[in-house]
Amino acid sequence: MAVSVEQSEFADAAGDFWLDIAVANSLPEIALENAAMILAEHSLDIVRSHLDVLSDGDNGDVCMLRLLVSPSEQRSPITEEMFIPIIQDLKRLKWLDPYTIQLVFNKYPWLGVTRGEIITGLCSILHPIMSSKNSFAFSRSNIFDLVTKHRNIQHAAEISDLLLDRFHPKNPLSDDEFSTRKENLEKAILDDVEDTVAKDILMKMIDIVDHTLKTNVYLENRYALGLRLDPRAIQESYQSPVEQPFGVIYCHGRRFNAFHVRFQDIARGGMRLVTPASPEQHALESARQYDECYGLAYAQQLKNKDIPEGGAKAVNLINCDGLSSQAKQFVMRKSVKAFTNTILDLIVDTEETRERVTDLHGQREVIYLGPDEQVSNSCGEDLLEHSNANFI
Repeated sequence: MAVSVEQSEFADAAGDFWLDIAVANSLPEIALENAAMILAEHSLDIVRSHLDVLSDGDNGDVCMLRLLVSPSEQRSPITEEMFIPIIQDLKRLKWLDPYTIQLVFNKYPWLGVTRGEIITGLCSILHPIMSSKNSFAFSRSNIFDLVTKHRNIQHAAEISDLLLDRFHPKNPLSDDEFSTRKENLEKAILDDVEDTVAKDILMKMIDIVDHTLKTNVYLENRYALGLRLDPRAIQESYQSPVEQPFGVIYCHGRRFNAFHVRFQDIARGGMRLVTPASPEQHALESARQYDECYGLAYAQQLKNKDIPEGGAKAVNLINCDGLSSQAKQFVMRKSVKAFTNTILDLIVDTEETRERVTDLHGQREVIYLGPDEQVSNSCGEDLLEHSNANFI
């Protein structure tokens, strides 16, 4: 998505700024609805709109929106610099999970897009981690419902703030500052939250943040939320050193959640796509997603015992509920693209990542990511396009 803004020469008569938005492969009504939702959240009214759909050959179509926007009655006058967070939200919206959109725009607008994305991402990662303890109490829907209850959402927002402040590119929290904030937050949850299941969930969310070594949350053009985790975030201890992974990457994006597990610094293994046919099957696959990824990576590690590379595997779980066959293929392609780009955000060394990614791991990482189950045709082309240029 590309977004630009310019002041209108007829500001006094009709509005203040023209907002130009170009969205690839998006239904025009969805593009306009999403833009209107973001602008309303920032107290901006659409005075006039123009819409064009341009063909991009084999790449599909490009939806062009040109909107004349003006501050609503309850908002003070706006300047061009004030559009920076609005443009960031517009770019992110296409790649947000429906749960995040519902949480931010329908339930708690004060959260903001970034905090809402972190909260839904942490809820999603907790399901495969905690469901083995109690599949009912720690079901996917129950985790999300408890975290987003009115009396718990403030704690969840503070946990997301803890992650944001720890990895702030300009002024990250020191270890001492982080420990103090973490302890105060844990104490507040223990004192305030009466539901033991909700308490366990929120405490585990803090633990995930504590074991996060790197995130792409501050990159402007990211496709999804990525976390490079210490393996102890998933399981505190292992029976033997050889059973502990070297690293875990988690990715939360539009209609998908994905894990990448590897057992050595330099590791090889493919990515498989899991596309359940029903919400019930999706819930079952979500509960076992990490265990499946870990087991496949460990098996690959055993197979690779006679070569330098260690074993790895990625499992990308995609929510296909309510999608047609064509839409399913589209979502699969976009999930592959978003996941591979997120891994690149966390492992490549560029000027942007040096400026915007706070690295607590402090070690360059090399990953081989090849095709596996359901990664073929157009999905495979997307994967190869990104992996050949950036992965070993």
